[in-house]
Amino acid sequence: MWILGLYRDWSVSKAVRYLIGLEKGYKSALDGGYANLSALAKLLKPTVDALIGRDVKYSTIVTSLKRLRARVPVRRLAIAQVIARSKLEAKTGLAKLTLKRNRASLGIARDLAVRARGFFQLLDGITSITLICSRERLEEVKKELPRQLIVGESESIAALIIVSPATIEKTHGVISHILEWLAYREINVEEVISCYKDTIILVATEDGGKAFDALNELISSCKRVVSKT
Repeated sequence: MWILGLYRDWSVSKAVRYLIGLEKGYKSALDGGYANLSALAKLLKPTVDALIGRDVKYSTIVTSLKRLRARVPVRRLAIAQVIARSKLEAKTGLAKLTLKRNRASLGIARDLAVRARGFFQLLDGITSITLICSRERLEEVKKELPRQLIVGESESIAALIIVSPATIEKTHGVISHILEWLAYREINVEEVISCYKDTIILVATEDGGKAFDALNELISSCKRVVSKT
């Protein structure tokens, strides 16, 4: 108990700020302006009570959270401004092929990209190449590739396409904030493709609806944050 005694002279605000700093999800929620302060206060209360050694009112914790929420960092505000002006669309019925990377596979992949019809993405890595195309075109694409070059395949992919203003290029942390938002909701991202104003996030089809709703929520919350500044 001597460790808890170190915090006995802390104010409620200091204890709340300390706990928020320990939990990235809580901090992100406050910075993003979408945290339910009453619910968060109830979660924090037992630990705040234990830290400072007395029974603290919920309203006092809520007040501390409001003060923290009001201090939106400049960088977070810039990120919110970009996301608030972004548009979201979804594409389902996609497939993914992973190839061994060598001169032959790279040449075929680039040729396929040039001749592509509809949605087609090529990700050129160090040891592998990933191709994303419509499920209907998968067999057609595979016919042009030697079987030994194919190391992975999935026929159940959804793409979330975020089209942002050009300021995304000069605003640090936008994509990491989007991915953090999805990770906090336990949505696994399979691939991320970023090209100028377009950010394409690939997820399993079963996560597509959940991811779309989460990103819509993010855009809406960023609009609320921006409207208050």
